[in-house]
Amino acid sequence: MTSTKSCEVRCTKCKKWFCSQIIQFEDEDSFLHSIMYKNTEECPYCKTMVTHDKEIMRFVEKDSNGKVIKETRYLYDF
Repeated sequence: MTSTKSCEVRCTKCKKWFCSQIIQFEDEDSFLHSIMYKNTEECPYCKTMVTHDKEIMRFVEKDSNGKVIKETRYLYDF
């Protein structure tokens, strides 16, 4: 089974997760030790501009069906 890893952002307005087009990390350690500073991206669902904050980001690994099999978050809820 193959898996994919990516960094996702949760929209502060519609609360949907989307894959970041500008920020990606190689692994969960690089995600946890990174510093975010004023990066913004448009939510593909509701078009709200979202400022990347680790509190609304997660590093995920998904199986070949798109199901999340591992999730790493800096803070667990907001």
